Amino acid sequence: MMKKIIIAALAVPLLTACGFTPMHGGAISGNTTKFEDVSIQINDGRDAGDKEAGFLVMQRLRDRIGENTGKHVLELTPKIRRQRLGISADDVASRYDSILEISYKLLDAKSGEILDKGRVKGTSTFGAPIDPYGIVAADNNAKQQTAKEVADRLLVKLAGYYAENP
Repeated sequence: MMKKIIIAALAVPLLTACGFTPMHGGAISGNTTKFEDVSIQINDGRDAGDKEAGFLVMQRLRDRIGENTGKHVLELTPKIRRQRLGISADDVASRYDSILEISYKLLDAKSGEILDKGRVKGTSTFGAPIDPYGIVAADNNAKQQTAKEVADRLLVKLAGYYAENP
């Protein structure tokens, strides 16, 4: 146990010496100020499920970086689907995957130039109870969990972009 403490104590100065800065590190991190320049825009998806997933992702992003108007626009296009995973002997699904895929573009607000683009995907698996209300509740919970995962992955992508393009 003492060895681990000593190794950790020696590793901290090495990490700061190499230029390591935590992504969510508060005022000392360069990415914090960059996120203040990003406003979020959701493109409507195909149906109400896509709109709901987009709203959940936008809500999570705003919780993490705030509601900003700046020089960059993060344009998101959500697409959610539910896939049967486990099938019982009587051909009824017993488990589902809730899969959320977001296509994103980081745009310059003035010129509309695409600065970065890509896709982020998240999956949440849930059990399907026999009760119809239970499956609705499980599906809603899976959507919320998947939206949180995808929003966090989007932030990692943005942090990577801003680290490469200061």
